[in-house]
Amino acid sequence: MSTNTTVRTRGARWAAVAGLLAASLLLSGCAAAPPTPAADPATEGPVLSVDQNTALLGAVNKVLATATEAMDPAKLTPRVTGPALTVRKSQLEVAKIRGSADLVTDLPTEYLQIILPTSDTWPRTSFAITKATDELQPPRLIALTQDSPRAHYKLWGWVQLRPGVTMPAFADAKLGSELLAPDDKSLLVSPKDVVAQYADLLTTGDQSAFVDTFEPAGEDPFRALIKSTTEAQIAALQPDNQSIRGTYTFTFTPTAGAPIQAVRTADGGAMVMAALDATERMEAVQGATLAPSTKTAQALLQGQNPTNKLTSGFSDMVALYVPPAGSDQKVKLLGYSHVQTSASVS
Repeated sequence: MSTNTTVRTRGARWAAVAGLLAASLLLSGCAAAPPTPAADPATEGPVLSVDQNTALLGAVNKVLATATEAMDPAKLTPRVTGPALTVRKSQLEVAKIRGSADLVTDLPTEYLQIILPTSDTWPRTSFAITKATDELQPPRLIALTQDSPRAHYKLWGWVQLRPGVTMPAFADAKLGSELLAPDDKSLLVSPKDVVAQYADLLTTGDQSAFVDTFEPAGEDPFRALIKSTTEAQIAALQPDNQSIRGTYTFTFTPTAGAPIQAVRTADGGAMVMAALDATERMEAVQGATLAPSTKTAQALLQGQNPTNKLTSGFSDMVALYVPPAGSDQKVKLLGYSHVQTSASVS
């Protein structure tokens, strides 16, 4: 991800930001933008208004709906990329196998806040926070990217925000927010390092060397989910009245080659979005068979006969709040997406 931004001193920029902070940008309360010529979708300009970004989200949502209705992953490519494309393609392939799209992630289409970048180079990323819906769809944080001046903006990723989360404040969308490099040194932990450390934390739990950098495990719903899953599976892999156990591992790594999306928060920290690859491996004792426990796994394993081994792959996305350098705050999970995208019996 390119991170060249308009050149400013940090102190001057944050002083400017301070005058235009907004903890949330309610779209219904936005002042009407001055009339501007309609942009050709194929030549979207370098500066977006909230209304333009909302229109781009509408274009993305239309493509998502069309692909879901047809259960056709090929229809995603005009407006979906990166980890979002990996997950959505797998979900639609599963939907086609099952004959139902009920497990395809539903992204709300009304927005509480738009976070626009100040970057005048490419690639560039904007973010949106959705509203909760009457159908109890929770708010999600969505990232759109544009690779070049004439490229379409595409859905890059999303996470479901954790229940009751307090999002960090960002600069007013009329001012824009700074995009940060993966190795940015102004944070408690650089974006690249914090993603690697969080992956280690998910893998090794409280034994991680980075545990003190992050909020307590009991406050992080993703870590709690992985911990409870691991404990339940390990217990299930020891047959009654036998001392011989099966084996179980759940490992996480940053997705190779995937950009890390990082944007400045109003307090000088950052919101970091990234993709992770997760692999769950279990092996029962000889003679046992491991059957898939979810509808997604059953579809992904279609045509494979159960054995005493089962390997599941997940394409995950996380959003983290990283405090500024020198802060005594902890890195905090804002939201995550955890979707199984592969399975095998070996």
